[in-house]
Amino acid sequence: MNPLGRALLVATRELFAERAQPDGLAAALTFTGMLVLLESLAFGPGRAKAPDVASGVYWIAVLFAAVLVSARSFDRDLEDDAIDGVIALPGGRDALYAGKVLALGAILLIVAAAAGAFSIFLLDLDIALGGHLVIVAFLGVIALPPVVVLTSVIALRVRARVAVVPILSFPMLVPQLVAASQGTAAALTGDGPAALAWAGLLAAFTFVYGVLGLTIVPAAIE
Repeated sequence: MNPLGRALLVATRELFAERAQPDGLAAALTFTGMLVLLESLAFGPGRAKAPDVASGVYWIAVLFAAVLVSARSFDRDLEDDAIDGVIALPGGRDALYAGKVLALGAILLIVAAAAGAFSIFLLDLDIALGGHLVIVAFLGVIALPPVVVLTSVIALRVRARVAVVPILSFPMLVPQLVAASQGTAAALTGDGPAALAWAGLLAAFTFVYGVLGLTIVPAAIE
């Protein structure tokens, strides 16, 4: 089986496992929804719908959701020792990383879409450039898994993994958070060139950390 086939196999397994035990997805959806609701209450209706505030809180919620879903995925693998079986396969380390990145990305797209729809409805957001918003949101979501999965693998055998993963991943994800928030705000206000510029930065960020993850993970799992 080629590397892509192995990665897709791991991703499919992850998605079926999440479907059987959707506690990670449920926790992520609940968290993002509650954070958007609390934002509207804390800032008030007028300030909460400001593009910079709404986009910033939204991406912080999605970022935390990524950590929640990834943590549950690795916990599930460690509970039944399934991760050792994947690692033992030829090319298993790369397949583990790539497969989990693909699966986490698919789950986060669901979470981000639900949280975005809830934000638009609850905050009554005005969207000037819907197409640009979709592009920025998509690239912002897929920029998260390469970093979150990488730090989860690095902290795989650490007892305090729940605390270590955010400590490692959040500083690395500052460029993603800034680019996604600014790009979303630009799309909401109608600044198309700025939105596309931030989207390009998100694409470059995803590529760099994707390659870095495939390079580091095999050694990190040793």
